[in-house]
Amino acid sequence: MKPTKVRWEVITLLFFATTINYLDRTNLSVALPVIAKQLSWTPAAMGAISSAFLITYALLQMPIGVFIDKIGTRMTYIWSVIIWSLASMATALGTSFGSIYIFRLILGVGEAPAFPAATKTAADWIPRRQRGIATGFFTAGVNMGSAIALPLVAWIVSSFGWQMSFIITGALGFIWLFFWLVLYRDRKDNKRVNEAENALIDADITTVQEQPRVPWIQLFKKVSTWGLMLGYACQLYIMFVFVTWLPTYLVQARHMTLLHSGIYGMIPFIAGTISAFLGGRTSDVWVRKTPNGRKIAMSLGLILAMAIIPAVFAGSASMALTLLTISEFGVMFSNGAAWAAASEIAPAGQAASVASIQNFGGNVGGFLAPTVTGILVQATHSFNSALILAGILAFVGAIIYYTMLPGSKVQEESQASAA
Repeated sequence: MKPTKVRWEVITLLFFATTINYLDRTNLSVALPVIAKQLSWTPAAMGAISSAFLITYALLQMPIGVFIDKIGTRMTYIWSVIIWSLASMATALGTSFGSIYIFRLILGVGEAPAFPAATKTAADWIPRRQRGIATGFFTAGVNMGSAIALPLVAWIVSSFGWQMSFIITGALGFIWLFFWLVLYRDRKDNKRVNEAENALIDADITTVQEQPRVPWIQLFKKVSTWGLMLGYACQLYIMFVFVTWLPTYLVQARHMTLLHSGIYGMIPFIAGTISAFLGGRTSDVWVRKTPNGRKIAMSLGLILAMAIIPAVFAGSASMALTLLTISEFGVMFSNGAAWAAASEIAPAGQAASVASIQNFGGNVGGFLAPTVTGILVQATHSFNSALILAGILAFVGAIIYYTMLPGSKVQEESQASAA
């Protein structure tokens, strides 16, 4: 019997969920120069408003993983998408720093379960040896959402005003939710999955003994847990410098118009979309040759991300954009492998818990990125020190990943399957 391919339909749904998720995050950064001018915000205020959703997002990461492991991913995504889509649309009603700040906090509540739920879904549906390509595919939505947001939101803001951009992008979540309700069921309850596909997915689980489930607090006694948290903090710091400040950087430092910043600003995110998929796929190949394959891919990506440093000294906007594109390519190459690593390190049945811990650490870095960048820009009247700091953290993250993460089990599984 030939296996069905429902698992890839599920991963495709996750890709579009991630795309919309990041579109709703990025819309503020594109509209920010216009909003800031209209409401008279300083660079520090711009950084603070960009970080707002990450406060609730990061704080909820710890409990949300345990919650997802208990109630499952289908119900989690339903309430998550409803909350974040309504919060995005409600931002159009904001008339002050305080009101917009509150709506961004609510956005963080809604988006908090997204990546832990996606990681758990991939762990439930995808054989371990294919998780790199699967997680690389759905994490490609991170940059796809940002790539779509830049020209789309820039055009909407220029044509109809910044309020309409939040209404339109927020409504996309409800369109996705319709397909989720119609198409998704847990694997054991999904009648479109045949026995051959179930056997294919379960093979990696049965060939080797899984790590036993442990109390949640004991996960923090593992060096690998701290490696995931700290490495991802460095990774997301750089990512959120791009997500929250790239359009403003292109307008203020490279003197582009808002519309041109939306068009040319797509380029790094398109490269990141490709590299997230490539990073996941490459880590799948490398991990079959060496147990260190995943973490080599993660570290190498962050070394490439250091290209953000020479971008500071580029004499032209085109050269700066080229170096920033290399940097974002590296960040997402690393990101594509990182979620596969988290699902492999997790004890049995605790993929969402480990993923949420990783995401908490990452989004502490994500929260700091726009805030620190705004403070540095206001203090120095330049983006130079902010970009150099991001490049230094890329190097630190590469070292953390390589020294603190264990080798993968995929080789062990392959040998067990052969036996």
